[in-house]
Amino acid sequence: MMKNNDSAVSPVVGVMLMLVVTIIIAAVVSGFAGGFAQGQTKAPQATIQGEFSTTSGLKIIHAGGEAIPTTDMVITLKNGPTFGSNLEAMSTNALNLATVTDSNSVPVQYFNPETGAVDGYNITSFNPGDTFYVNIANCDPEKLQPTVAPYDGKKGYKVKFDGTHYTYDGFKTSFWNLCFVNQENIGKSFYLDVNDKSSGTLISRAVVTIKG
Repeated sequence: MMKNNDSAVSPVVGVMLMLVVTIIIAAVVSGFAGGFAQGQTKAPQATIQGEFSTTSGLKIIHAGGEAIPTTDMVITLKNGPTFGSNLEAMSTNALNLATVTDSNSVPVQYFNPETGAVDGYNITSFNPGDTFYVNIANCDPEKLQPTVAPYDGKKGYKVKFDGTHYTYDGFKTSFWNLCFVNQENIGKSFYLDVNDKSSGTLISRAVVTIKG
């Protein structure tokens, strides 16, 4: 009598079942990852450059890439390592977009004097080829860099502006030394970061050298 040899059937079936299970798991993970990615907001891709002068102010230049919706745009400034080490956290300041204008001096955000608050946007997107400005009057450290602005307690705010230059005659010199409008800081550099508000993603970082 002839006997069937089934000794190899079980291992083959086992391997096939493992392959099927692996394929199912991979499909589930792929589907989940795809759905998760679709649910996320993709940040624009753009190159932003900056220029700063202690006598004329800040320029923010969209040098190429995609348009950035201003409602999702956060611009921050922070001291670079030329000012000293470990200063980024304490010196980070978000720009008030009501002080930022286009080439026609139109503010990006509308500041409502009746309510004392920002109320909407005059400019809806920052497009390739556009330049935004913060004029020198709005570069007062109290507005541009409030975290390092040198307040002298009861003696008041001692930073002065003569229409062209800023000076300081107080005693908080360690803070004044971190201010971009300080003439002694010509040649030093700071970071200009543009972030996507909805995703928290860094869109672009520019290293800006201070000029006279």
